[in-house]
Amino acid sequence: MGLLLTCCISRPGPSATPTARSEAAATMPLPASSDPWYQAIGNANQATQLATTATTAAQWHQVAGAWGRSVALLQDLAADDPRQTFGQRKALEYQQNLVFAQQKAAQQGLPRVFPALGSDVLDEQLSLYRAYVAALGPPDVLIVGSSRALQGVDPLVLQQALAVQGYPGLRVYNLSVNGATAQVVSFITRQLLAPDLHPRLIVWAEGSRAFNSGRFDRTFAEILASPGYAAVRNGATLSLTSPSPDHVDQATPAADDSEGDAAGAHAQYGTVPLSAINSLGFLAVNDQFNPAVYYRTFPRVLGQYDNAYRPFRLTGVQTVSFEATVQFLRSRNIPLVFVNLPLSNDYLDGVRLGYERQFQRFLQGWANRGSLTLVDLLEDWRWQSHLFADPSHINRYGAREISSRLAADGRIPWGWLVRE
Repeated sequence: MGLLLTCCISRPGPSATPTARSEAAATMPLPASSDPWYQAIGNANQATQLATTATTAAQWHQVAGAWGRSVALLQDLAADDPRQTFGQRKALEYQQNLVFAQQKAAQQGLPRVFPALGSDVLDEQLSLYRAYVAALGPPDVLIVGSSRALQGVDPLVLQQALAVQGYPGLRVYNLSVNGATAQVVSFITRQLLAPDLHPRLIVWAEGSRAFNSGRFDRTFAEILASPGYAAVRNGATLSLTSPSPDHVDQATPAADDSEGDAAGAHAQYGTVPLSAINSLGFLAVNDQFNPAVYYRTFPRVLGQYDNAYRPFRLTGVQTVSFEATVQFLRSRNIPLVFVNLPLSNDYLDGVRLGYERQFQRFLQGWANRGSLTLVDLLEDWRWQSHLFADPSHINRYGAREISSRLAADGRIPWGWLVRE
C-alpha cells in the first residue's frame, strides 16, 4: 500500500472556504491556531514532511504519531461544525497513512536496549519489558518460563481476574522466552535485570524439561556466546538508565557521544525482528490441538525416543541454577509461585509420565520447605485437547483458563501484594 500524501488543506482567507490543495501547497506551514481543524492539518503537514526522509523505526514512529494526532483532532470536531463531515472523510484517509507508517516502523525492527543475547525473542522481550517499566513502573507480578509460559499465561486476563477476586490495580507482565531453562531464568532474574526492573512477585510457569540437566541447553549456550553475556560479565545490567560506557565499550562499539537520549545510546545494538508478542509480553496462539489432524503433519514421538528427556536428571546445572534463583528471590523478599503447567494425554505416555512424577516430587520437596508456592496442574487437562495448541503447549483459550484459575487460587499470596 502506497503512502497517501495528497491529504492536507491550507488555511483559507477571510472569505474563502477550505479546498483541497496540491501536495506542494499542502506542506506549506500554517499559522498557529487553537482551532482543532488547523491543528489537525498542521499535524498532517508535519507527517507528510517527516515521511519524505524517514528511514529508521524511530522516524517512522514519529510519522505515525503525527498522523495519529491529526486523526484524533479531526474525529473530535463538533457535530455542528460545518467541516465535520469532510473532516471524518479525511480522518479515514489519514488513518490509512497511519497504518502504513506503523508497518514501515515494524519492518525496521525493534531497537535492542541491550547487546544481543543470542535469542531474538529474549532481545525483543527485554526491549518491550524495559519500555513497559519506563511507562508504568515495575509490575506487581512477573511471569517467567519458556514458550509454554509465553503462550500459557495471559497477563491481561490474570489482571482482570485478580480484580474480580478483590485485588484491583495489580499489574502483570509476561517475560517468558522460547527455550528458557532454569539456567536462563536464573540468568535473567539474578544477573541481567537491575533492581529497578524487579517485580514484587514471580510466577514461574514451566515443566520438567526446563529442569533436565541431562540434555544440552541450547538457549543458554547461545546466551553464553553472545555479546550481551560478555557485557554482563563486565558488570552491565539492564536498567532504566543506559549501560555505563565502561561496560558497553568492552562488549560493543562505543556509541556516538552526540546521542544523549536512550534511543541514541542503544542504537549501536541494532534491531530485532518484531513478533506477535503483545504489549504485556504474551503470545496468543489460536491453534487448537486435534490429534486426528495434527499427526498428519507432525510425527508422533513416543517418550522413549524424546530427546527432551534422554537422559533425564534432576541434579546438575539446572537444579543449581534453580536453587540460586530461589535464594536470590528470598533475599530480595520476592515470593515465588511455581506453576507446573498441564500436558495433554497424547503427550503424557507412560515413559514421560514417569519422568513427570519425578519432577512433581522434586517440586513438592521445595514447596514443603517453604521455598515456593506450588500449583501443580500437570494432569488437569489430559483429555481437553481444545485447550492446547499442540501436545505440550497451551493455546490462548487454555491461557485464559489458567490465568483465571491462578487468580482464584487461595494458596498464592495475592493479598500480600495489596497489603504491601
